[in-house]
Amino acid sequence: MPAAKRKAADRVAATRALFIGLLGVAGAALFGLGIYFSTGGGHSAIPLEDTDYEIIENADRPRQNGPIEVVEFFSYGCIHCKNFDPDFEAWASTAAANVRVSRQPASFSASWSLLGQAYLALEHANALEGNHQRMFNAIHNAGRRFTTSSEIADYLDSSDFAASDFMRAFDSASVRRKLSRATDNTRRYQINAVPTLVVAGRYRVSTRNGTRRALEVADWLIEQERNRMATAG
Repeated sequence: MPAAKRKAADRVAATRALFIGLLGVAGAALFGLGIYFSTGGGHSAIPLEDTDYEIIENADRPRQNGPIEVVEFFSYGCIHCKNFDPDFEAWASTAAANVRVSRQPASFSASWSLLGQAYLALEHANALEGNHQRMFNAIHNAGRRFTTSSEIADYLDSSDFAASDFMRAFDSASVRRKLSRATDNTRRYQINAVPTLVVAGRYRVSTRNGTRRALEVADWLIEQERNRMATAG
């Protein structure tokens, strides 16, 4: 190959290599930013209304005393809820004495209503330990699709928790009332996606800015409520 052509070819190769390298750097930067924001980075120190949380229309009347309630609306059918669950459990385990943390199932469909009633049955029977994760794993790891309560009962049946015990709790009037209340609250708090946190019945916190950010915002809102109650008292 003549020297001039060889030099031109070398310049083209070098330009191509530089371009590919720049694309790689840009891709890595975008990937890093995605991780950064998905885990809650890149946000202001003080949470912002309509960015980090929303004030619920027709919110509950502010409490003057008593525990500050934090409710996670979730579903076993939601993969994001499964992924959020370990962080939420860890966060809930460190909640202050004046904070009451609980879950309520969101029922956006008949299948989710079934799963929500299953959760409440496990809660009613004091059988959430172990079985809570089993439900998540059955659906998202093993690909199970439950269509009846008896299918769930058979899946959960064990020497520690019999299928008959599950069915007794599932069909109880108390669990049915709790499911109805959870369905009403899903509408009342305008829950359109899960997982979503409701703090003090007044603030709605989604995980769209990252799960870590959602828990940071919940902590901040709890502190605002605590200060408000102290001032009112």
